[in-house]
Amino acid sequence: MKASELKKGIRPAPVCLLSGGDGYWTSYACTALTSSVPAEDRDLRVDVLDNPDARDIVFSAAMPSLTGEGKFVVVTGRTGKLTKDEEKSLISYCEDPVRENTLILCDEKGVFNCVKEYAAVIDCVPLDTQESKDYLYGYAAGIGLRVQPPAMSLLCDYCNQDAGRASRELDKISAYAPEGGIVTADIIKMLVAPDERAKAYELTSALSSGNRAAAAEYLTRLSAAGVQSAVILRSLASTYRGLLFLRISAPDDNEAARALGVKPFAVKKMRPLAKKYSAVTLKRLADGLNDLEYHFKSGRLNVDEALNLAICRIMGVRINV
Repeated sequence: MKASELKKGIRPAPVCLLSGGDGYWTSYACTALTSSVPAEDRDLRVDVLDNPDARDIVFSAAMPSLTGEGKFVVVTGRTGKLTKDEEKSLISYCEDPVRENTLILCDEKGVFNCVKEYAAVIDCVPLDTQESKDYLYGYAAGIGLRVQPPAMSLLCDYCNQDAGRASRELDKISAYAPEGGIVTADIIKMLVAPDERAKAYELTSALSSGNRAAAAEYLTRLSAAGVQSAVILRSLASTYRGLLFLRISAPDDNEAARALGVKPFAVKKMRPLAKKYSAVTLKRLADGLNDLEYHFKSGRLNVDEALNLAICRIMGVRINV
C-alpha cells in the first residue's frame, strides 16, 4: 500500500516496512501509524532507534511498554548492510512478532528487504501527478479549503510536485483564504513562491520560445520577489545542463531524475523543452552559461552583466520546431 492510503491510528500489521525513502511520506507514515498513542504516553510507548543493530531492534520490539499497552518501535537511519546473523535474528522475530507491539522499519536503502514477506510494505515514494493532486484535494478539504483545479495544478508546479511542501503551503493559505475557503489560481500566485527549479523552468520556457514579453514578465516577477541575479543565472545554467543531458541520453524518467537530482515530474516537464533544441545548440548554450557563471564568480563581469548576456545568448538561438 502507499503511505497516502494509511488511515491514522490503524496499523496494517505488527511489522511495517516503510520503503522508498521519501522524507515527507516516511514521516507521514510514522505519524499515521503512531497517532493512536496519546501525547502524554509517547515517551513510554514510542521507542525511536537510530541506526541500531538487529539485536537492539529485536530486544526493544519484544519488550512490553511500561504502561502495559502496545508499544511502537521506530527504526531509522540504518543504511549499512545487515550481517547474516542480523538477518537471521530479525527474520526470526518477524516470523513470530509480539502482536501487541508494532515494529516500524524505515528502509531508505533496502537494508531490511529480508523481512518483506513477513511485513506490511508501505511505499513511501513521491506520488505521481494525479495521485498527488488527489491527496492534496483531500488534505485541503480537511482544513476547510476548496481548491479549484487550475489552482491545484499551479500549486503542484510551484512546489515541483513535492506533496510535503504543497501541504505546508495549504496550511498557510488556510489563514488567508476568503469566506467559503475557495482557493483560486490568483491566490496561489499571490501567496505561494515558486521554488527555484519552477522559476527557472518558466523563464527557460519563455526564452526558448522567443517570447520576450513573457521572459520580461518572469524576470520582473523574480526581481520583485527579491530573487538575486546570481540565483537566476545559476538556475538557468543548471537547467540547460539538464536539458543537454536529456537531449543526448535516453534514460527513463526515474533514472534521469536520479542523475539530475530532481523529481521525475520535473523530468517530464523538461523533456519537451529539450526537444526544441539540437544537441549541438544545447551544448553551446550550456557551455556559454557555465562560462558566464565563471566570469561572474571570478570578477570579470558583474552579475547583472552576466545575466543580461546569458539572456541575450539564449534569445538569439534558433529553435528547432
